[in-house]
Amino acid sequence: MADHEYPIVRQGAKGEIARIDLNRPDEGNALTRAMMLQLSATLRELGNQPDVHVVVLESRGKQFCRGRDGRGESRAGMTPYEVRQKMMGAVLDVYQAVADVPVPVVALVHGDALGFGCATAVGCDITLASSNARFAFPEIEHDIPPTMAMCAALGKVQAKALTYLIYSADAVTADEAVTLGLASRVLPQGSFAADSDAFLTKLASRPRLVLETIKRFQAKAAHLTPDMASEYAGTLLALVRS
Repeated sequence: MADHEYPIVRQGAKGEIARIDLNRPDEGNALTRAMMLQLSATLRELGNQPDVHVVVLESRGKQFCRGRDGRGESRAGMTPYEVRQKMMGAVLDVYQAVADVPVPVVALVHGDALGFGCATAVGCDITLASSNARFAFPEIEHDIPPTMAMCAALGKVQAKALTYLIYSADAVTADEAVTLGLASRVLPQGSFAADSDAFLTKLASRPRLVLETIKRFQAKAAHLTPDMASEYAGTLLALVRS
């Protein structure tokens, strides 16, 4: 079987770094619902391995991910509940799987991230973008309200910026993406692989417990009052330090 027929490639852990490779370069790494379910399962599987400190999401070809591949799908005869469970569930589960991974999930966006691809990249804990990358939510151009993509971006992208991106469908550069909260940092295109590997190696050298604690606090503290967040921070640190 040809290499490109394996759309989700799980690469072996190296130096406590586990890599997931989207491998549909001829399709811009667009994923079907079945592939999304595979991606979610792979994220959770790798994240639960105690020797893994960082999970990396990357891809091949010119684009990071141009979105969802819905060719051949039909809602004919489905109830609204079935549409939600069977057609929307796979997308939402990818976003939830990223959150469920106990350690940082890092997206390496070497090219365009569009629609589902943009939301997935934004939803990761850290998003490193090549200087040539672009980010966009083009769903409205197809008369689709991208509420699921917006869900992944909530709390990460400024409200006014997200509203503009959704309604305009405009693509933004990597530098603009960092300013708006879509990405964490821009790395030069020419040295993207080397620079991102250096960052990953440094991050993976941290104790897993420390990495887990940071992600857990960030996920929970946003929903707490300031005094509760302070108490939670102190309790977590006391547990780790003891």
